[in-house]
Amino acid sequence: MNQVLALIRLFRFPNLLIVLLTQFIPYWFVLRPAILKAGGLPVLTPLTFGLIAAATILTTLSGYILNDYYDREIDLINKPDRVIWGRYLPAPFALVLYSGLVIIVHVLAFTIDQSLRPANHWPLWVFPGVSFLLFLYAWQLKCTAIMGNFLVSVLCGVVPIIMIFPEERPIWLTSFIQPEAMQNAVSSVWLYALFAFMTNLLREQIKDLEDFPGDSQCGCATLAVLKGPRFAKKPAGFTGLTLSILTGFLLFFWQQTDAPDWQIVAGGLLLLLPALIATLIIWNAKGKDDFRRASLLVKILMVAGLFLLLRSWPDDLGSLVETDWVLY
Repeated sequence: MNQVLALIRLFRFPNLLIVLLTQFIPYWFVLRPAILKAGGLPVLTPLTFGLIAAATILTTLSGYILNDYYDREIDLINKPDRVIWGRYLPAPFALVLYSGLVIIVHVLAFTIDQSLRPANHWPLWVFPGVSFLLFLYAWQLKCTAIMGNFLVSVLCGVVPIIMIFPEERPIWLTSFIQPEAMQNAVSSVWLYALFAFMTNLLREQIKDLEDFPGDSQCGCATLAVLKGPRFAKKPAGFTGLTLSILTGFLLFFWQQTDAPDWQIVAGGLLLLLPALIATLIIWNAKGKDDFRRASLLVKILMVAGLFLLLRSWPDDLGSLVETDWVLY
């Protein structure tokens, strides 16, 4: 049973689902409907979208596996019950599995490029580039002050933006027909990107504080190790405060643009409140349990934001998908 649970944790299915939704929701419920309403023809089919999503998910998974491999000694101190490599599975197999996933991602990138034939060949440099940066993060940058946190957060923010690349030309053409609608749609995708960046940056900073015992013993030079947890709480608290302020501005914008009352209330309860409470917990944290509670609140915030950042949902989701299949 422990082996099964360990393997489930290895693949981090909840995290991968969040990655999928971070691409699926902004594209299918924001960007694509805006293109169609403006009379444009989206480039992506359900199949090509699936290829992009699969490449994104497998790239993320390969990063998790490599990160767990390099963190074996640290995790033995911080999370001994969650260590997989060297305990349930031979450590060298992690590199074999990682290499296999990277090869699959490169094949998918080539397939996407051949299917879409973009002028700039973005699949051939986006996915290999992200894979390389995740390798760099797991190998070296994770144990650095600030730089590692910033890099992985930027990569999380890139996840929804990837969906703009294949639709660049339809967006440009339809912006002449319905400029305001297309601007709002693209802005919404960037809002998802900013939200993903800020929430992941806060979560990474909290993880560094939570993992301080193992990081310090294994010579991992995070900000908490170099300057001490008391000092490292300050930038984490500042990130939490910034996220809270931005969320407050978002709720005010919703109120000024006649968003539904339920959305404003839900945003206050599931976005603003968790951000504020997590910030207060960070400032007053005295031990690992406090940081774990703050991390849980950030996860709630991340999941809630996926759905609440949408200003409206299509009346008939089934007809939307059916229409897209008919078009192709």
